Amino acid sequence: MEFHLKERRKTMPKILLIGSRQNKYDLSDTGGITILFELLISEFKKKNISFQIIDTLVANNGGKLKTLFFTYYQILKKIRKVEHLSLHGADNSFLLIAPILLILAKVYNKTVSIRLFAGDFGDKYKQANPIKKYMTRLILKHADTLFFELKHLVTEFKQYNPNTYWFPNVRDEEIQQIKDRSFHKKFVYIGSINKEKGIDELCAAIKKLDKEITVDLYGPIKYKSEKYSLEYFQKLGINYKGALKTDEVQKVMDFYDILILPSHREGYPGVIIEAYALSMPVIATKLAGILEICEHNKNALLIDVKNTQQLIEAIKSLDNAKYHILQKNAQEMFKHFNSRIQTELFLKRINLKEDRK
Repeated sequence: MEFHLKERRKTMPKILLIGSRQNKYDLSDTGGITILFELLISEFKKKNISFQIIDTLVANNGGKLKTLFFTYYQILKKIRKVEHLSLHGADNSFLLIAPILLILAKVYNKTVSIRLFAGDFGDKYKQANPIKKYMTRLILKHADTLFFELKHLVTEFKQYNPNTYWFPNVRDEEIQQIKDRSFHKKFVYIGSINKEKGIDELCAAIKKLDKEITVDLYGPIKYKSEKYSLEYFQKLGINYKGALKTDEVQKVMDFYDILILPSHREGYPGVIIEAYALSMPVIATKLAGILEICEHNKNALLIDVKNTQQLIEAIKSLDNAKYHILQKNAQEMFKHFNSRIQTELFLKRINLKEDRK
């Protein structure tokens, strides 16, 4: 009996990962949260970490309500078979799943980590009603370990839990390509096609550029309620190239010189990290998360949110000499977003070690 108990403990999966997986029905519909969760799973496999997964992607589970109850059921089913519970998601997952997760973890004597991808979490907390704020503080306080994507959120919320750490947007170190790039006036936007991504400002800017400057747009049209469509861009004379699969992004990006990301709201955009992996600088907006990873006139050109004129000026300001400086510094920035290094820190902070064969 004692032998079987020891053997069971030895083979017990160490961690239950809860987060959004790849969309099984549309491979081009892959958000940043899914990319990061899948990358963490990949790193766990490389390190021989034993784990189980609960997929919280709504598209894979047949709707929001079904996904929520499926997640609760799976947690209850799997919790006794793991050592640690780890939730990875945005603010919706935080408020709907975390309370149940923490209660069950207390009952079954398990540890819990929560990784929040929401770059605007601080703003939403400030705007929340008193009950929601109280619930948020309770969750933060009772988790064993917390991870935020942005450094300023770590600073802001560490007061509620001293075990609060930075886990930035990352990419696999194998995608980095050390290269010297040349400037050919070829610009690209890669991301969701919706108003919050600054598509209106980008289109307005493109219409005022010289014909020798190329700007192409790639990405899924996110919301059917918005005006964007292939026909809409054709009427404007904008080069909209459609959505990309995850494994196509870097290959397509490599045909261009500089990434444009005129978003109204962002955390740490993964597409910027991928640009850095290609030694490619960016033009982006002055948002809190972007300001943590982009430095004006060093690895990027930064503009105000919703400012079409500044976007036009940034594009026109580039020449070969300026571009060479930006791309060299962009190449150097990638080392801060190495998935292997950040995963090792994650495991250390939740007190799990990789299995040795």
